[in-house]
Amino acid sequence: MKRAKYLVLLLLVPLLVLGGCGKKETRYYDSDFISALQRGLQNRWAISDNIKDPNNISKDEATKMVNAELKQVKGYDNKKFKSNKLHEQALAYLNAIKEQKNSIKKYDTNSFITLWNEAYNKRTKAILNINKIHELKVDSKYQSDLTELTRNGDKAINQDNKNEQVDSLIKTIKFKQTKNDYSYKTYSANVKNTTDFSFKSFSVNVKLLNANKTVIDIQPIFINDWDNGQTNRFEFTTDKKFTSYHVVKDLVD
Repeated sequence: MKRAKYLVLLLLVPLLVLGGCGKKETRYYDSDFISALQRGLQNRWAISDNIKDPNNISKDEATKMVNAELKQVKGYDNKKFKSNKLHEQALAYLNAIKEQKNSIKKYDTNSFITLWNEAYNKRTKAILNINKIHELKVDSKYQSDLTELTRNGDKAINQDNKNEQVDSLIKTIKFKQTKNDYSYKTYSANVKNTTDFSFKSFSVNVKLLNANKTVIDIQPIFINDWDNGQTNRFEFTTDKKFTSYHVVKDLVD
């Protein structure tokens, strides 16, 4: 009888052990990322705020700034986040920093500033969006630096919105022949500004193509003081015989 009771106890021990081993709780890194982001920004500002000419940073200064920030946040692109929105913006932010670091490879070329600024805009947009999801907290001496980033992010997002609306507007431009003076023909299009913006100047180039899709002429069109909701006439005259055209944005202000 005692032997049987002993065997029963032995059988129960593994069951109790197994029963106590529940599913391992998933580790999320949302708050860890925010803390790392805040540290990285402050480490970068500790360098950038001491640069004599912010508009003419050296290659060494640019490298130190990016590395100081990247050191804190690298690796979080492979971590789990509870908030999908935060995860999405974290990835955008990390990619932007990496793009800025890659742009330094072009430091001695004319493309460096363009690539650096493009990455900067992407980075600030992500920081602005992250700040909306989880308010970032930095030392008081760096608050103005954070404000500068979020303001640029807001400006960059507005510019993206403007570009998208302008591109959509240009796609609506459809020309029809309105005059035929000897060998010259005039083509016109009445276009309403359906965007949320008014433009001081708005110019496009109309590329005229032959049957082989080769550009045979380019006709520039300029519109000044084009208010939101206002309809303007786009017009060009040519003696070229074309089979199709393509309207592309030139300068929009």
